[in-house]
This record gives sequence, structure tokens and C-alpha cells, in this order.
Amino acid sequence: MIKTYPVVAAVVLAAISTATAQPKKAEPVDYAAIAEKVVGVSANVKEGEVVQVHGGVGDLALLEEIVLAVRKRGAHPLLTITTDKIARASRTAPEKYDSQEPKLANELTKLINVRIFIPAVRDPSIGGLLAPDREAKRAKAEAGIADLELKRKVRVVELNNGLVPSPWRAKELGVSEPELAKIFWDGLSADFSAVEAKCKALRDTVAAGSELRITHPNGTDLKLKVKGRKPNVSDGVTSDAEVKAGGVGAQAWLPAGDVYLTPVPGSAEGKLVDDRMLFMGKEITGVTAEIAKGKTTSITAKAGWENVKPRYDVAGPGKTEVGFVDFGCNPAIKSGGKLETWMGAGMVTIGLGGNVWAGGTNKEPFGLLHQLAGATVTLDGKPLIEAGVLK
Repeated sequence: MIKTYPVVAAVVLAAISTATAQPKKAEPVDYAAIAEKVVGVSANVKEGEVVQVHGGVGDLALLEEIVLAVRKRGAHPLLTITTDKIARASRTAPEKYDSQEPKLANELTKLINVRIFIPAVRDPSIGGLLAPDREAKRAKAEAGIADLELKRKVRVVELNNGLVPSPWRAKELGVSEPELAKIFWDGLSADFSAVEAKCKALRDTVAAGSELRITHPNGTDLKLKVKGRKPNVSDGVTSDAEVKAGGVGAQAWLPAGDVYLTPVPGSAEGKLVDDRMLFMGKEITGVTAEIAKGKTTSITAKAGWENVKPRYDVAGPGKTEVGFVDFGCNPAIKSGGKLETWMGAGMVTIGLGGNVWAGGTNKEPFGLLHQLAGATVTLDGKPLIEAGVLK
């Protein structure tokens, strides 16, 4: 999945309540402790700021604690809730509204300083209820929200990073839902400072290099120039300097632990092979992309491409660009087999399409994610990752 921002298509403003519809978990979770870390360390909330806290009723226990942690700092929380039912109903709106400006979301983005959210809608089939051309129009209409967030230096913290528990996500990753829940909650409870040190060391190494080469036994062999490009870190910690600077550095995806950057435009050359790609809840196997001058010249799959093609065909020309490369640097997060995670140490993620969230200029709303467990990465000929092991 692509790292995203929530769009407030329909909002219910909710007061703090005692309802506790909790997600499945293997053991008790200290929501208050997690909320303190999310608000104080990841979002670095300041007195007087306006903070949107967004999620679904199933995570109300955690959302309540986040709201309380925000208010304890003298900031002003706004709790917004949505549901699967609302998400499905939004797909029934008349076609004439597909290109309508998301006025509420835009006005809210002008008001807030921080947005903290956990995905409320986790059923991937909901995303497929709308025809591809209509979905593309809506995505284009909503694309300006991310630009506005960056312009206003809104800090964004997402509690997900591909691991938010749900029956669908557990099945996609090849684990049980309790196992996924444990990985997720343990990741949120982890020592962010340890992850910060690991990831910043990796960032500094990449920043000093000129060319990356990514290879894999499956046939992947891709070169990308990165000289002069700024690597960014999602380590779960937002410093005062990052608050002041805003932009990409003021974003956090939790559980944390990855370093990402956009390559020099037009520099990517070679072949990308993904044995198993997930797209809107569907499995696509044997994906092969030929890449020249930074763009895919052809892309095929052994099976499942019919699930991608309708949306790929209506996407803009930016869909072909190699948008970013991401390296996992969190040794506490498992990765491998079907369990492909952004932040698992040694994981390599290559994105085709939009890359504004990563500091790039490609505003195409569409994108494809290719995650390679077991890849080897060299930086100017020196090993950075060997067979999936971060050096």
C-alpha cells in the first residue's frame, strides 16, 4: 500500500466517551502509554496547537487516550470518526460530484497543526466499488490536500505502516489476526530512540553515496542515481527542528523504521521483478517492469494483472516513473515470505508513480508498490544490504 493521508469525505464529531470497542489483540495493550508516545514523541504536539485525531469506532479506546494526551499538553483536540458504512455510501454519490473540491477537508487542513490518524476503513473491497475512471477523478480532486499539508507544515502521524490489524490484512500478510495485532501493538510500544539511531545511521550512509544497485535472485537488477538527493527518515521521532522545518521531515508512520528517498529523475535503469504484489486486496504474481531513463517502458505479470489494468490504464503519465526507494531499518519488526513490511530491517520497497509524500514532485495519485525481501543493495559498489540483511 502507498503511504497516504485520510480524506474527510464524511465526518462525525465525537466527544470523549467510555465506549471501548477494542481491536483483537493477544494481550492487554497500554493505550495510554502508546498515546503519550504518539502525541509527545511522534507528533511533538505543542501548547495551543489544533490537533485532528481521526479513526474508527473499533479503535475508540486508543483514540480517546490520544485526545486526552493532546489536551494535557494544552493543545486543542478534534476527534473525527468514520466507518465502513460511510465509506461504502460515499461510493454511491452521483458521478457529477467526483471532481468536486473536498471543501471540508481543505478547510480543516487550513485549521489544524497536526493530524494523527489510524485507518478506520480496512476492507480493501470498498476501494473497488467505484469504476476506475471515477476513482481516478476523485483521487485527482483530493490530491491537493497533501500539497496543502506540506505548505502549511502540518505534521502527520499515521498509525498503520501496512500493519494495522484486520482480517483482510492478516490474510494478505500470511499471519493470523492475533499475530498481526501483536506485531502492530508491540511496534507502537517499542523504544523509538533505538529505532531512531539505527535509521539515522542508514540515512547518513545513503546521503553520502552516488549510485544504488538493487539485485535479487528473481531477476531484479536496477540502478538508480541518488547523488545530491536527501534521504528522509521515518523513525517515530519528530524533533523541534523538524517541527519548525515542516514538510516531509514532519511525517511519521508507525510502527516506525524506514529510510526513503527519491532518485535523480531519469536515472533509473534496469529490470524490476516482484514475485508477489498486493493491489487493493488482490494478489498479483510475477510482475516484471522494464525500466529505462527513470520510467517503466513495459510492465507485465504472470497472473492477476486484470485486477490492476483498469486502474493502471486510466492513471496519468506519472504512473510510469520510478518514484522512490525505501529501506527498512527496524530490527524488531519481522519481514519475509508473505509478511512484507516497510520497516523490517533489510526490506527494500520500490515505488512507481506519485512521490510527493517522499519529497518528490510527481503528483500522480496512482502508484504501485514492489517490496523485495531478500534483496541485495550496494551503494557505490559497497554492500548496504546483503540477501535481505541490513549491514
